[in-house]
Amino acid sequence: MGADFQPHITISSGIPLSSDIDYQSLIFSIALLETPPKIQFKKIRYGTAFWTKITLELHKTESLKELAVDCRSHVVPGVDEDIAREWVEQYCTPAEVGIEGFIPHLSLVYWDSEVKAAVRKQVEEEVGKAGITTDEVELEVIGDMGGFQGGKLVFVDTTKKVEEWRDLILAERQL
Repeated sequence: MGADFQPHITISSGIPLSSDIDYQSLIFSIALLETPPKIQFKKIRYGTAFWTKITLELHKTESLKELAVDCRSHVVPGVDEDIAREWVEQYCTPAEVGIEGFIPHLSLVYWDSEVKAAVRKQVEEEVGKAGITTDEVELEVIGDMGGFQGGKLVFVDTTKKVEEWRDLILAERQL
C-alpha cells in the first residue's frame, strides 16, 4: 500500500546520521548557484521499487545537476566532486538496480504493489487536473505548469517510517 509523505525531490541519499554532526552548518556549507535550480518535468515514471513507484521524472538541468553534485560531495563520506559528477550522470537508482545513480524525480506515491493500468490512468488524470505539463503530452492537453524554480533544501532522517519524516527534519535552507 502507499505511504503518506510530503512530496519531494531526492537530491542525494547516504547522509550519515550522527549526533556529532551540526546538520544546519553542513547544509549552509553547500555552495548554491546565484539562481535557484530549475525544475522541469519530463514524464510520469513508474519504477519498480517502493521508493520510486510513481514519480514525475525531471530533466537533469545544469542547475539541478550542480546542486546534486555539491550536496553529494559535501554530505556523503568518501565522495568528492569528481565521484559526485560521475554519479549524477548515471541513469539508475540503487532502489531499482542496486547501482548508484541519479534519476531526478518528484516522488508522488510510495507503493508496495505493482502499479496496474487503472492506477496509472488515475495518476495521469490527477497530474492533468493539477495543470502539470510533461514532455509526454501536448501542452494544451494537460496544462501550463511544466516545472518551477527554487524551493528548499532539507536534510531528513529517513531511517524511520515514511509517515514520521515530517518530524525528522535535521536541517533546512531556502534555495
